[in-house]
Amino acid sequence: MPAPPHGLMFHHFHDAVHPPIQGSISAEGFCELLDFVGRSRILPAEDWRCRAESGRLRDGELCLTFDDNLRCQYDIALPVLEAYGLTAFWFVYTSPLEGVAETLEVHRHYRNTAFADVDEFYAAFFAALATSPWGAEAEAALAGFDPAGYLAELAFYSDADRRFRFARDRILGPERYDETMVVMMRRSGYDVADAATRLWMGAGDLRRLASGGHVIGLHSHSHPTDLKALPADAQAREYARNAEVLRAEVGVAADSMAHPTNSYGPETLALLHRQGVRLGFRANLALAEYGPLEHPRRDHAEVMAAMHLAA
Repeated sequence: MPAPPHGLMFHHFHDAVHPPIQGSISAEGFCELLDFVGRSRILPAEDWRCRAESGRLRDGELCLTFDDNLRCQYDIALPVLEAYGLTAFWFVYTSPLEGVAETLEVHRHYRNTAFADVDEFYAAFFAALATSPWGAEAEAALAGFDPAGYLAELAFYSDADRRFRFARDRILGPERYDETMVVMMRRSGYDVADAATRLWMGAGDLRRLASGGHVIGLHSHSHPTDLKALPADAQAREYARNAEVLRAEVGVAADSMAHPTNSYGPETLALLHRQGVRLGFRANLALAEYGPLEHPRRDHAEVMAAMHLAA
């Protein structure tokens, strides 16, 4: 059975300047992936959006999506897109455009560059958690944790990834997680300000993308890791500020979006609809039926795995 129309989801890329991190790919790997899925199946972003809104998408048709406003995407993936004559959706969380070194990406960079591998980070994180003021609470909550039942729809996560995300999002929450990471980064001598200068695109980069036919969309303002757990008014503020900054700094009135960490609920869909958002993406193909703000996507890691099996 042919796959339904969907987006291919990308985050991190690496080269001599941008270090390899968990899940990142090179320009060469990106080219191989595009060749594997078939250039003829990939629609320009604006064309895909128009067909989606009018119900004219056909099975197997693809679009390319990039989340999180990452500088490595601009430096590494964009030249490949230009060589292939492709455009994409770029879903932007906007607090970095206001000078905020958003901890989501800082923490990801830290855990992938200050340790030999991500498993070494996980070991250090859980050791730090055990000696923290909430160590006993975490130990009790993790005692019965079954990774197979958490984020099961995101097949590219390992059991260790799931255990870490459970501790981060369900046990600690944003404030206590940030406190834990601050302690770890201080012990490691990690320079947050220096790292932040290389992590995100600027407004000028986004304006160039928009002028080149790419679609700039919403991805919340500060990228909460569990947005649906926020009160409805806080969710609304996240997306309203997201839209305001894109309008002011980039000059686009964004009416497309992707749900950060696939976290949304009925109230999220309702507030996005009220804000005038017409097209949205989730982070997997788990739904048999989906609405206009829930178009499916496939993570690039799943495509890479299929490539290796086919080789």
